[in-house]
Amino acid sequence: MRRRGQEGQAFPLVAVLALVILAAGVVVFTVGRAYVAKADAQSAADLVAVGVGRLLRTELVAIAGDEPGAERERWRRHLTVRAENLARANGARLERLVIVDERSWPPTTVRIRVSVAGPMATAIAAAAQAQVQPGTGAFTDADAGSGGGEYPGPFVTRQGKPMCLAVGTAFDALAEAARRGGVSLIINSAFRSDREQAVLFARHPDPKWVAPPGHSRHRYATELDIAGTAGAWTWLADNARRFGFVQRYSWEPWHYGFIAGCGGAVDTRAGARPVALSVDAQLPAWVPQRYRDAVVRSAQTGGVPPVVLASLLKAESDFNPRAVSSAGAQGIAQFMPATARGMGLRDPFDADTAIMAAGRLLGMELRAFGSIPLALAAYNAGGGAVRRFGGIPPYAETQAYVARIMALAGDPSLAVGGGAGRDVVLTRIDELLV
Repeated sequence: MRRRGQEGQAFPLVAVLALVILAAGVVVFTVGRAYVAKADAQSAADLVAVGVGRLLRTELVAIAGDEPGAERERWRRHLTVRAENLARANGARLERLVIVDERSWPPTTVRIRVSVAGPMATAIAAAAQAQVQPGTGAFTDADAGSGGGEYPGPFVTRQGKPMCLAVGTAFDALAEAARRGGVSLIINSAFRSDREQAVLFARHPDPKWVAPPGHSRHRYATELDIAGTAGAWTWLADNARRFGFVQRYSWEPWHYGFIAGCGGAVDTRAGARPVALSVDAQLPAWVPQRYRDAVVRSAQTGGVPPVVLASLLKAESDFNPRAVSSAGAQGIAQFMPATARGMGLRDPFDADTAIMAAGRLLGMELRAFGSIPLALAAYNAGGGAVRRFGGIPPYAETQAYVARIMALAGDPSLAVGGGAGRDVVLTRIDELLV
């Protein structure tokens, strides 16, 4: 028989046990909520970072020429508003947006920190980083024919037609501008070997319309025969020179050649002379007047688009001939001493000779690796790194360097999706680092 006092003594023990179980349940529930909130926060941070990174990628070309001041500040506010909207759409609150490499304009990397509501009125934070990735530029090793003055390759193809590397890059920008102007461009012909030219000349043996084999400019992989939608030839006549192309003959409104050449073949015809370049038509307004002629001459010698060389110099030193980096790179083109010696450059601080050496080096890398982005990567990280990784090395500095120069040069693969252009790389980081 149980005594009444014993029942009274058992009640507090049961109550305490119940409280312990309840407290344990609360702890488990709270910890579970915290884990869920942390996962939600990280997911939101990832999505916002990718969204902002893609927005940055889309606008990189448009903002590349912005000078310090009001234009950049308006763009920062625009980016922040978009990030806030993205965070809100993903159930989070934007805590902070950091443009990581803003001092090297245009920027290529953003960091995002967001927070979501956690248990017991807490806020759980997470962070992520997104970096714009450049495309590598596809290229092929097409048959260059028998040599003897022909462009030796490698080639890129546009609409199935082979051309030299610099021409392909310049045509991309030309075609994108034409598209925005309501005109679609169609390439009817590009590189032709002497063997192909002989067949064509046999069919139409009139030197005014078809050059004899060994005399056609098409053998240098710099020439394009272009058709298009209504108004294409008028549009080309008004705009082609801005992108480095000139109409070769007054009676052929479809025939355009790349003024700078490709550096892989020499026009050996008697009396042949380089076409004079219109400097102002070739370079953006941000290139200092003092260096415009040197940039164009160097680009023509090296066989690279003038705007690419100009963009490289801006990214390297912002055209400061006395610049010295923490790693010891010197001058307007930021040559390391050993590289300068290898290029025969006695004084890296002599801007004119350094620009000429930079054009030669970039042209050498272009012919070695087959695309503008890979040539830029080799200039920055060395050809050995490009070969070792089979493309642009996975170094954040090199990735940003290539994307920045392509944006400054107006590369359309950064402004539009698809093609050889890549997207953004997402990196999760500790929120305390943001």
